[in-house]
Amino acid sequence: MIKILALNSDNDGVGYFRILAPLSTLNDPEIDIEIRMLSDHTLPLLEESFLAQYNIITYNKLIPFNKPETEELFWSLIKKLGIKVIYDIDDNYILDPSHINYKSWKQQKSADKIETIIRTSDMVTTTTPIFAEQISKINKNVYVLENAINFDEQQWRYVRKPSDKIRFLWGGGISHMADLRLLKESFSMFDKDFLQKSQLYMCGFDLRVRTPQGILKDSSRRSQWGFFEDIFTNKGKWITNYKHREFLNQEDETNFGISEEFKDEFYQRRWTKPILLYGTMYNEADVCLAPLKNHNVFNKMKSQLKIIEAGAKHCPVITSNFGPYTVDDIEGKKDGKPKGFLIDEDKPTDWFKRMKWYSENPNAVKDHGENMWEYVKYNFDIDVVNQKRINLYKQIC
Repeated sequence: MIKILALNSDNDGVGYFRILAPLSTLNDPEIDIEIRMLSDHTLPLLEESFLAQYNIITYNKLIPFNKPETEELFWSLIKKLGIKVIYDIDDNYILDPSHINYKSWKQQKSADKIETIIRTSDMVTTTTPIFAEQISKINKNVYVLENAINFDEQQWRYVRKPSDKIRFLWGGGISHMADLRLLKESFSMFDKDFLQKSQLYMCGFDLRVRTPQGILKDSSRRSQWGFFEDIFTNKGKWITNYKHREFLNQEDETNFGISEEFKDEFYQRRWTKPILLYGTMYNEADVCLAPLKNHNVFNKMKSQLKIIEAGAKHCPVITSNFGPYTVDDIEGKKDGKPKGFLIDEDKPTDWFKRMKWYSENPNAVKDHGENMWEYVKYNFDIDVVNQKRINLYKQIC
């Protein structure tokens, strides 16, 4: 029996997709996995009798040791007990100066810390062949374990709220300002016909900020989300209903911003959802948007998660022709099954061109969405990727 201790860093997207979802569904009679949260202060990581149970420890991000000597003791025990260490990394450990966390990343010398972990781990797992190639310069024992979807989980079941409009959805976090600027020109071009036939959803709206006093609620006028909303609404021009504008100004997150009264308005704001409801935002989507800024070392190493999520919900995608979105056959040039469109950064008006085309060709939305679902189900079902995990765990032991 191979016994594995999986140390999970958070309850957010990285922890969910890289540890919680895959390892809680991995099923093999020869493998026993215990998942523990690094925030659990009862976790006895310095007790030899506890660690001695395990053949493998896998984790992501950083183990939060409070002192250098504590960290030293932990690693000496790992070496003494012959435990194999598998480090999983989802995002690039090198940040671009435009990244929201760049200043703290540089001050804390985070890149050096992560590079040391990569170098000293027995095996490293990551999300795409692009990122794996970079990591292999430091540790040749690197393997791709793609992000994957558990199609049996409630939030990823195919449910689509009916609508007679084509709904375009972007969902993301506060660090995407540079990416969303790619949409600005196209989002100012919407014509009367498009505004009548379509809707535009911005999902993930979140005014919470971490302060020394705890988590507080910011104002959208100060938050990045206010700038995001300016892009989506063309500085408010696409909000033509006074009552709807008033509703948005109230910043009421009841029911995640869904209002029956304003369900037909062109612009729709959706507040952030907890990780186990996150996938349900796509229940209101027909086409997903995934802009990604070029010439950015962080973006290049991201995963194609937005494609995987869209496919789980039978949605085609319009994405940037860059980095992780070039890994898969989005335009169907290899298999003859188009799943969406790739947009070159030097053609910013193509976002609207492709959105307009989808709004005028609803049958293509359905066909491309089905192609995307088939592709994702075949390649990114959690059981498919977990079989790769099983093979790696047996190989390393």
